[in-house]
Amino acid sequence: MFLKTALTLTAAFVGTTSAGGYVLPSGGVASTTQFIAGSEFGGGTSCGVNALPNGQRSSGRQGGGPGYLYLAFGANPSVPGAGGPGAACGVCYWITPVSNAGEALHNNALIFKIIDECPAAVSLSGSHHCSQCTTSEVNDYGRTWHFDIAVDVMSDAQYNQFFNGVTDGSNWKEVYFEQTDCGANNPTPPTQSWGCMSGCKNNDAAGVCDNTGVSKF
Repeated sequence: MFLKTALTLTAAFVGTTSAGGYVLPSGGVASTTQFIAGSEFGGGTSCGVNALPNGQRSSGRQGGGPGYLYLAFGANPSVPGAGGPGAACGVCYWITPVSNAGEALHNNALIFKIIDECPAAVSLSGSHHCSQCTTSEVNDYGRTWHFDIAVDVMSDAQYNQFFNGVTDGSNWKEVYFEQTDCGANNPTPPTQSWGCMSGCKNNDAAGVCDNTGVSKF
């Protein structure tokens, strides 16, 4: 379960930074939104995922899917002069929603795996959730880190568990997260890792916006 000492993290970076400047947090506080992953598979996600494992299909709606817990890593913070989460594809996080009263909802918590990247572009709601280019920047929720939850591949039971009591329509404005083992119940589709998100000038200047090859995860 998430460590007490980590619960106070906001924009502070805790995790690993590669030689190329890629930032991958080991834990902290994030915001969330929802997306339909099935529509991404035609052209492949940013992690190179073009189909669900075992021939399964997404539901095209909230819940009703085959029971996979996937998400898009929604921020691209970097150290100065470089950037990108690097080999984030396939990494798993234990994500615990937080109530409006600031209570960690441990009974809601689930382990999710990164299979995509949340783009820096303005979202359908007109907000900037994922356009952070450095670890000193925050999104419209005031968070450096953001996760976009693939709700159409979750089962009804998983969806109802994770989003029970959701604070902002269909989104958790605040969650605690901690990197963890993925376990055996969430298959890993073939993935690649990316260099950086388009639109981050410091990343473009560092020349790290190329596909970085097959993820080790």
